[in-house]
Amino acid sequence: MTPAVRGFVDSLLATIAAQQATIAAQQATIAAQQATIDRLQRRIDELERRLGMNSGNSSRPPSTDGPEQTPVKAAKPVSGRKRGGQPGHAKHSRRLIPTAECADVQHHRPHACSDCGARLRGDDPHPQRHQVTDLPPIQPIVVEHQVHTLTCHRCGCRCAGALPATVPRGAFGPRVVATVTLLTGLGRLSQRLIAQTLRDLFQLDISDGQISRLQRIGRTALQAAHEDITADVRSSAAVNVDETGWRQDGRRAWMWTVVGRRATLLAIQPQRSRRALRALLGEAFGGLVGSDRYSAYSHLEDERHQFCWAHLLRDFQAMIDRGGAAGKVGTVLKASGQELIHHWNRLQREEIVRATFEVHYRRLRGDILDALEQGTSCGEAKTAETCRRLLNECYSLFVFVHHAGVSPTNNAAERALRKSVIYRKLSFGTESKSGSLTLSVILSVIETCRRLGRDALSYLHSAVKAHFHHQPTPKLIPPP
Repeated sequence: MTPAVRGFVDSLLATIAAQQATIAAQQATIAAQQATIDRLQRRIDELERRLGMNSGNSSRPPSTDGPEQTPVKAAKPVSGRKRGGQPGHAKHSRRLIPTAECADVQHHRPHACSDCGARLRGDDPHPQRHQVTDLPPIQPIVVEHQVHTLTCHRCGCRCAGALPATVPRGAFGPRVVATVTLLTGLGRLSQRLIAQTLRDLFQLDISDGQISRLQRIGRTALQAAHEDITADVRSSAAVNVDETGWRQDGRRAWMWTVVGRRATLLAIQPQRSRRALRALLGEAFGGLVGSDRYSAYSHLEDERHQFCWAHLLRDFQAMIDRGGAAGKVGTVLKASGQELIHHWNRLQREEIVRATFEVHYRRLRGDILDALEQGTSCGEAKTAETCRRLLNECYSLFVFVHHAGVSPTNNAAERALRKSVIYRKLSFGTESKSGSLTLSVILSVIETCRRLGRDALSYLHSAVKAHFHHQPTPKLIPPP
């Protein structure tokens, strides 16, 4: 081979090697770019999924839905009737109290005949009764206690009198403390709004700082009742538990609720964890728990843990929204779950007997488990993972079927938390641990009063009065 040819071949080989290196580098770049595209596409899919989340297909509360969101409701037959009372329905009017109980009775008689003009006398034995109810102007009752100091005429010693033990050492009596406590827990008002309300309604001038002090007095007076609530919850055979975000001194915290047999316990905890749950229920609690499947409850045995079917139906709706094979699985699961709850409600209303419900249950249980098994291999990652987890803990889907007193949903706990959520939105939480403890006690007592059908203000007044008189706190929960 001549030198010229050899030189040409070497140049050609060098060019080929350079081109191969360039191709390899380009292939590496393309692979890296494809990986980036795949990652960004997955992120876009996740963001679009989150954008499509609402209270109908996730655990988000309805308050987070925008005005454009159409509520997801079960289809109902259209009746064709207008809203409101229907023709021929029974009239409901305000009940009249006995005439003898009225503060005043005013008579209105015609003076002359509308036909001939003759003067009219006498009374109608059955006059038409019309009652107008109003509120009287309220003025605070101020009782002055004068403590005298007298000088002994024999030895010159000066002796001072003393306030009775039943007289409050502060400037306000038990009814004011009870009213402040009620406006805190039931009215969900801030200290500033409570002070303004007392001025507007009762002409009672009181500072924001005094409101805080009266709230602490209310907490002390209700402490024994709060301990009874805790004991009742921990001794319940079944409870419902839920939690929502809170702010304490500007930091993240959590408002927990436990709905027991007769009482409702609310508590502000710094954590949303298993430790916080045990602090509420106690280490020895062995009852059944209904929850929304949050990880803090994952340590509970399947036989003691009822998953909330309201949350499950939203998860199944999310599967339907994904479409494809996941949508088919979600359709079967949601329809079967809704039918199961329907028959359970019929059983509670005694429209069917237990044996009939069992027939429906066995059929629907099989449909649900078959759909979950199918969902594990549907090809959609989130649906498959949800189905696998539910299959592994499938007993927790049906605890309510085997135990009386267990609800298939966690609605009881969610309803108990609703007032706290409104309170958080109005007041932005509490400013200290002491304030959180005070609010927890007040909310627990007022919510338990509601469940027991007790007048909250009457109980608060009796508890605060007993506190001022150094007497035992009245029992909130009657003996079983």
